[in-house]
Amino acid sequence: MSVTGEQIREQLRVMPFRPFRLQMVDQRTFEVHHPDFAMVVPNRRHLIVFSMENLESWCMIDVALIASLQPIDERPSASQAA
Repeated sequence: MSVTGEQIREQLRVMPFRPFRLQMVDQRTFEVHHPDFAMVVPNRRHLIVFSMENLESWCMIDVALIASLQPIDERPSASQAA
């Protein structure tokens, strides 16, 4: 099942925001750690994702090529917290 632009838009609006990973059909991944780093364009067929390392770097993604959207658990595990 593919992901829709509306599903991504809804994920960006979740409060509190939960980071997520986009898995592309070609196996590339894009991570969105803050809602300011991604934007669904008005036609909902494309998504712009900004790099957290280089704010001048961005990628326009065809939403039809996104295979899945998965949450990223950013909380430290019990072993990391100790």
